[in-house]
Formats: sequence, structure tokens, C-alpha cells
Amino acid sequence: MIIISKKRIAIISGILLLAVFAFTFQTASLDNTVQTVSLPVSNKVIVLDAGHGKPDEGAESSNRNNRS
Repeated sequence: MIIISKKRIAIISGILLLAVFAFTFQTASLDNTVQTVSLPVSNKVIVLDAGHGKPDEGAESSNRNNRS
């Protein structure tokens, strides 16, 4: 039978928690960026409509149909 004191359990738990946080922050700080390319847009009009749903269902065309 192994007997572990409360103090030793607290120390072991603290060390494990510190290790988990260190590993989490280490992996979060890695460079996980993705290279993107943006092309120039000329003579174009870009309209974004959120289309929230009811009661504000977004834009409608001239013949009253919803556009998605």
C-alpha cells in the first residue's frame, strides 16, 4: 500500500498543471500562419449582405425574391 500525503499530492498536482500550461503556451506560440494572396479588384462593386434571418432577412431583388 502506498500512502501519499496531501502536501505531496498538492505539489505533484501543481507540477502537472504547470507542465500542461507550459505545453499549451508553447504550442500556441508556434508560427501557424497561412500565406494568402490578394488580387487587385478594378471596376467591380462588392456588396456584402449579412442576411440575418427573420425578421431582417437581408436584401431582396427588384422582384421581391431573397438573394443568397
